[in-house]
Amino acid sequence: VQYVSRAGNFRKEGYKYTGVLRILNVLLSYDYLWLNIRVKGGAYGCMSGFTRTGDGYFTSYRDPHLGRTNEVYEGIPKYLEQFTAEEKEMTKYIIGTFSTVDAPLTPSAKTVRSATAYLTGVTDEMLQREREETLHADQEDIRKLAGIVRAVLKEDALCVIGNEEKLNQEKKLFKELKNLY
Repeated sequence: VQYVSRAGNFRKEGYKYTGVLRILNVLLSYDYLWLNIRVKGGAYGCMSGFTRTGDGYFTSYRDPHLGRTNEVYEGIPKYLEQFTAEEKEMTKYIIGTFSTVDAPLTPSAKTVRSATAYLTGVTDEMLQREREETLHADQEDIRKLAGIVRAVLKEDALCVIGNEEKLNQEKKLFKELKNLY
């Protein structure tokens, strides 16, 4: 088994962070990546993330596949371009997104969040704009994220930690192979 990750930066291609990317995390985690990598592919788990600085990633862990998982990542833009959801389903995704955005915090966690916001220049106005983008998102907003995902994948930054034999079988995917020990 291995850990298979793809990463890149969408700001390099001129895209900006939007609160709708939070919904994308929910969509990928509980729909596209979950079904294709966890359910069909047999990996223990998968996740994705997008930051305000433009970094994005897709990763699987305890994954029996490598090339197949990379193909699943490559299929995300097409999935997004064809994305459809009834209003009830979109509402479910939005509520799922807010459950992580507005989760109750301990006093210590509030302090960390405030300090991080201060140090990174995140303002209350930025947070409110992102909340509004998330709250009012529709399926067309999700479809528009295909370009952001393409920009992340365009960097072709693939990193895999895993079985040496499997890595050698798929060595055409890599610029170099290194032994970590």
